[in-house]
Amino acid sequence: MCNQLVLGQIEELRQKLNELYKLHSVITPELVELSAQLDHLLNKLQRSSIKM
Repeated sequence: MCNQLVLGQIEELRQKLNELYKLHSVITPELVELSAQLDHLLNKLQRSSIKM
């Protein structure tokens, strides 16, 4: 799977996360963990894309 596709999927998940927060206005430990994992993956992919 190419990095651009994965980056797009991560951005889509982050958008869904933001939408859920706007609807419920509750930050749960699960949402914090998911957000941190998505940030980590996004940063890792961006670094690998730059090296190419």
